[in-house]
Amino acid sequence: MFDSTTSIKYTAIGDSITLGTGTVLFTPTFVDFYSHYLNSELQFPVKARTFAKNGATTADVKRWLYCSQIFMKQSPIITLTAGGNDLIDAAEAYAITKNNAVLDEALHECCQNMSWIVAYLSKELKQNYAQAMIRIVNLYNPIPDLAFSNVWVNAFNRHIETCSAGEFVKVANVFPIFKGREKELLASDGIHPNTKGHKEISNALIETGICL
Repeated sequence: MFDSTTSIKYTAIGDSITLGTGTVLFTPTFVDFYSHYLNSELQFPVKARTFAKNGATTADVKRWLYCSQIFMKQSPIITLTAGGNDLIDAAEAYAITKNNAVLDEALHECCQNMSWIVAYLSKELKQNYAQAMIRIVNLYNPIPDLAFSNVWVNAFNRHIETCSAGEFVKVANVFPIFKGREKELLASDGIHPNTKGHKEISNALIETGICL
């Protein structure tokens, strides 16, 4: 698939987790840790590029993909972080309305968006590569003190498993890694992973294996 002069593109798509929000400036993020691992294992230079934004939701990611082909160009490795902001936005709306329908509607829309994203990425990569890697980082719970949040996160993560059964797709299961270790793995804001948390995300990605 690659020759000795080829560099492999790795595209990290997503929200503030992919950006590394919560880490100390110039410290590595999961994108850096994972790129280093891929470079070592594949024995080809791996060049990472990031398309992410603070506050991005699954709807934002869907819109980016729908409006641009840039993600697919020469990039057989993709990671995705999305869904956490959908949860936080729903929690804020629920705090105002106390209406369970707000949560149900947000979960439904979020799951529909993820289904579209996974199907789109799978289709695009199959057109360009015999082998590729789509790795989805599922949700940890950034607001475990809210009674409904674990139910919401678990429902979303179950959906990710359901819609991620594609040939190229695997899920990095970070939920059990972060559960009960929030103070250790999250930054002072209590929302974003710190450097140790990013290392754990990379480890979860590594556990999904390499298929190139």
